[in-house]
This record gives sequence, structure tokens and C-alpha cells, in this order.
Amino acid sequence: MTRLLTILLFILIIVLIISLFISCKDTQTGPSSEIIFPDDSVSYTKHVGPLFQQKCAHSPCHGGSVPAADLSLEYPSYSALINKPGLIFPGDADHSVLVQHLEGRLSPMPPPNFPQLTQNQIAGIRKWIDEGAEFN
Repeated sequence: MTRLLTILLFILIIVLIISLFISCKDTQTGPSSEIIFPDDSVSYTKHVGPLFQQKCAHSPCHGGSVPAADLSLEYPSYSALINKPGLIFPGDADHSVLVQHLEGRLSPMPPPNFPQLTQNQIAGIRKWIDEGAEFN
């Protein structure tokens, strides 16, 4: 009986270790997974949408069944971004509430205890809005 329990415990530990590795494979961050924005011609489909999917579209933030501020950034989030009044003013990043949050002029987003956007990413979102916030 003791031997059977030892074998079952060993199998349970192996299953837990494998589960841990599988669940963590998409959470790696670093240079290879960081989304880098170009200086111009910022694309929603190549840059903005994937960035929001990576950094924002998870529970308890802007994903899941009850997204924060009733704003789901799960891909594709374009219509949610454009249709939320005041969030984005195409061609005018300075007056876009999204940029004001990202730059910390309004309550900072993401909050301090969550992975932060880089200066390149914030500038890229600003550039995308200034370029017209197109779905491209």
C-alpha cells in the first residue's frame, strides 16, 4: 500500500510540474516578446492590438467577463477603443483619454503593480492616434 501511495504521489508531482510549465509558457516577457513600435506608420493589427492583448486583455484588467471600466481590450479591440466616447480622438492624441491614462495625467494605466508599457509603446500608441487611429 505504501508503495502505491508513493507512486501516486510521484505521478501527481510530475503532473503538477508539467502543468506549471505549460501555464507559464505564454507569460514570458523580455526582448524577444516585447512589441516595438516604429517611428511612423503604426498599425493597429501589427502593434496596438497585439500590445493590448499582451499587456491589458486579461482579468481583472480589460479582459474576461467583467472588464475594468467596461472596456474589453481582448483582440480585436478596435471597435471598443473607437466607440468609447472620449477614449480616442483620431488625429489628436493629446485630448485622448487613453493617452492621458498611459502617460499618468489621469489615473495611471496600467496600475503600478502590473506590467508597465515602455516609453516606445506609449509613444507608439500616441503616434497611432495622431496618424488617425485607423484599423490597419
